[in-house]
Amino acid sequence: MSVNCPFLSSLSTDELLQKTIEAGIQINEEEARKFRENDVDGETVDCGLTEAMVGYLFDGSFKKQLKFQQFVRQYKETETTVVLEPVPVEVAQSSEELQPHPFTDPSVEAAHRRLPLVTVIPTFPKDVQARLDTKEPCHTIPKVRNKIIRTLYEMMAEYTLYPTNAEYIQVAKALIVKYPFLRDKEGNGYHTWHMSLKRKFKAERAPLVSDSEVRKLKEKFGHSKQPRSTSASTSLCRKSASVAYETCVGEDLTSVEAHVNVLKNEYRKTHPDILTVKDRMARTFSWRRREIMAGMSVEDVLTKYPFLRMPAGFFDEIERIHPSPSSFCHRFREGFASVLPNVLKLAKTKSPLAKHYTEARQDALADDIPGIDLRAGLILLPSIFREKIEHYITVREGDPTSPFPTIQLMDKDWKTAIIGRGLSVVNVDGMDVCQCTSLDEAFITAFCMYFIFNIAYPPPLKNTLTFLQRRIVNIVEEGDKPLPVTLLRMINLLY
Repeated sequence: MSVNCPFLSSLSTDELLQKTIEAGIQINEEEARKFRENDVDGETVDCGLTEAMVGYLFDGSFKKQLKFQQFVRQYKETETTVVLEPVPVEVAQSSEELQPHPFTDPSVEAAHRRLPLVTVIPTFPKDVQARLDTKEPCHTIPKVRNKIIRTLYEMMAEYTLYPTNAEYIQVAKALIVKYPFLRDKEGNGYHTWHMSLKRKFKAERAPLVSDSEVRKLKEKFGHSKQPRSTSASTSLCRKSASVAYETCVGEDLTSVEAHVNVLKNEYRKTHPDILTVKDRMARTFSWRRREIMAGMSVEDVLTKYPFLRMPAGFFDEIERIHPSPSSFCHRFREGFASVLPNVLKLAKTKSPLAKHYTEARQDALADDIPGIDLRAGLILLPSIFREKIEHYITVREGDPTSPFPTIQLMDKDWKTAIIGRGLSVVNVDGMDVCQCTSLDEAFITAFCMYFIFNIAYPPPLKNTLTFLQRRIVNIVEEGDKPLPVTLLRMINLLY
């Protein structure tokens, strides 16, 4: 098998640096150190570095940042021009690595032998090919997408029923090179196609093997799952403390206590001095982050820093954690506005709450109610990911006991919340943290709390919250994993 250049994902850090230098980008010692310390190799780059990450690697040089992004883009385009050379049959038969598995069915054994494979994207069925020729985003239509996968499977299955991971990747990349408009909107551009092909082969191979053989192979090659922890530490829902916050220069325990006393005194006032509050919160920020990362309870944090009981306090804090030229609320609203029409469109058939939006819209025809679509979109968003908004917003009576940030509607009515006339309270760990005047303010405040209190996303809402983090406000934290395929597919539909 030969390609025009090594796969980007196969390059080590030193090899990546060498290729970068060969592309005409001069790497100094400080930049090379950043590559090595942050484990930036070909696989990392292939997964997709954000602009902030590239900016960190080439701090102070826009020219290098742009040239590096162009280098990666061109490298990906070059490596996908792939030709797989035939493997001589006598070599394949003599190689221990290519010996067939001991299946009982001779036809399966014959199908397993490695045969010549050339990555040439075939002509698809007429209806699919017509869409591709006119550059329609047909990959967003499940029926058409399945036909594409079926055609690629039939092409590859002529040569082997057991493609290697590299061959899956080559075919997926070749598809994207020929039809660039089929690229995933996130990540390396072909991950969903790669995984769909693997699943297709797995499904087609399943009937060929007896149940006893399947059990035998699973015992040999399967992965044993570890039991989930049920300890008390799990119930705290805290993320691992992967970031260390150092104490501010010139601050110690005594000075921090003095700042805290000033903050508490200001909080008791009817009209606190906002400039003083912002200054003292900024001075105690690093100390506060270290306390929270060490496991300080939500109740203790709010007692010590009472201005975190206000939505404005949370918005200021999230901007200290993840600074940006524009405010966090502006980023959130602007980012969500870009997908709002598609959210409302897709949720019509997925959420029973869509009828409340329709009724609210009809009642609002005579009035100009700003933000009605935004609030409806926030309520309907989880249904797109097959998750339930009830894990984030509740209309039930009684005190919520969830350890996760939860919005409780005071009027207990979805329609009133969509119109924007109802008050709401944000709870964490059974505590009333702050009151908000609108649902969208409460929604953003509760989302900020996950970062500020270092709380992991709950499984029933993980896709929704990950989507908001990675796509709407563009935050990538240390330790974040690549987006799952189910989330990538939905992103393709929303953008």
